[in-house]
Amino acid sequence: MLDYYLYLNSLTEAPNDCVAKPAPIRVLTREDLIKECCKEGTGITPYEAEGLFKRLETVITESLENGYSINTPLVNISPSITGVFDDFNDSFDGNRHKLRFKATPGVLLKKSAENTRLQKIDRKKSEIDIYSFVDHNLEKETNLIKSGNLAEIKGKKLKLDPTDDNQGIFFVAEDGTEHRVSVYAKNTDGTQVFQIPDGLEAGDYELVIRNIPNNSKKLYSGSFDKKLTVKA
Repeated sequence: MLDYYLYLNSLTEAPNDCVAKPAPIRVLTREDLIKECCKEGTGITPYEAEGLFKRLETVITESLENGYSINTPLVNISPSITGVFDDFNDSFDGNRHKLRFKATPGVLLKKSAENTRLQKIDRKKSEIDIYSFVDHNLEKETNLIKSGNLAEIKGKKLKLDPTDDNQGIFFVAEDGTEHRVSVYAKNTDGTQVFQIPDGLEAGDYELVIRNIPNNSKKLYSGSFDKKLTVKA
């Protein structure tokens, strides 16, 4: 069962158009997945699962670095190169071009999406909710952002532990690359004031907050309804 809620679509002129936002129960980490693999009755030990995960990660990353694409029932991974080349004589330049690895769902994930039951909920019931985003250097609510600027978000259940690498505010690029905020000026349930990470390239980003609420051991995740954009 996957919960979702609706919010107004700002990209169309129709005043009542809405789009859906999934509301996952929580975020499962690598360690969580290993524990699930070792549940009673599986016959798999944590040592075995950890070793298999490490080996699989090594094989996948080394294969990609050696020029292979990955095609599995779970996920497909392939390389792509971004940036403009001057002409046919031009070559890859790390200052102007970037190599990215893009992941798409395999047949198992596609089948899982078909089989997942959906339940509509009131937006107020979601664990983390971001109401607004302001880039203080621009002094207004906007979807435009710039690396290094001071930003502020308001919402509910926003407080996090900046010393925990699993928690934080993340700017997630379209290819899945995550840029974690490292400088916080205010960190409360209702307000976060922080410095936008350096090095954001031109493109659209999803703003994501992950935290572990008080009296809980679960990692929760919430995201801003609107895409944020870095202009070239």
